[in-house]
Amino acid sequence: MSDLLANLNSQQQAAVKAPDGQILVLAGPGSGKTRVLTQRAAFLILERGVDPQRILAVTFTNKAAREMQQRLQHLLGSKLNGLWLGTFHAICARILRREADALPFTRDFVIMDADDQENLIKLSLKELNLDDKLYPPASLHAAISNAKNNLTQAKDFVAGSYREEITRRVFERYEQKLRASNALDFDDLLLYAVHLLQENESVREKYARRFLHVLVDEFQDTNLAQYELLQLLASYYQNIFVVGDEDQSIYRWRGADYRNI
Repeated sequence: MSDLLANLNSQQQAAVKAPDGQILVLAGPGSGKTRVLTQRAAFLILERGVDPQRILAVTFTNKAAREMQQRLQHLLGSKLNGLWLGTFHAICARILRREADALPFTRDFVIMDADDQENLIKLSLKELNLDDKLYPPASLHAAISNAKNNLTQAKDFVAGSYREEITRRVFERYEQKLRASNALDFDDLLLYAVHLLQENESVREKYARRFLHVLVDEFQDTNLAQYELLQLLASYYQNIFVVGDEDQSIYRWRGADYRNI
């Protein structure tokens, strides 16, 4: 263990060796939070004997996921095999493809990029005889994205003004087009994963029991959908270890608090 923790200061070591439970590590930018998260995963596997398949590590960007993968590969070698590591969207896509039988699309769904999404909104506007100068596609896309990030589907979208009524109509047509193409947008990945876990007890229990430990980078950046996803995946064992910037954090997680690493 001495080699594993040799490059960490005393506060970082304390965080890495923290007991099971709900752990919140707060520190400023450039203070080694991601390193602590990576070392925590290695510590669980090498020192506590946790099967890598029982660990989920979540990041926000593909770059961060690659860097963490490389660090863990260096620390663990083949012992890394089986650990789930990726962005929120990648993890959700993996779950949705595995559980597609319970969803309104098939496991070979395609993921629309930003340009594809905006083009579908333009087409929806055209079919609804709405002027895209009066209702800019980019603005509508932002409103739809915001609704999905707050776990609101088209059927549940409530309009409080005429402009919101236009958003509702476009949202509804846009969703129809996605389903007809067996396609999801990026926000759908989180939306459908959260609703699946909320509404399907057997699926929720399968993943909550699988992941003995859930590790999360840049926790301060989580939106409602991401936060709910983490709560669901950690609901059985309640072993969740999150690192974040204390100056930007908008959520509080019950449990031990390791500051100023």
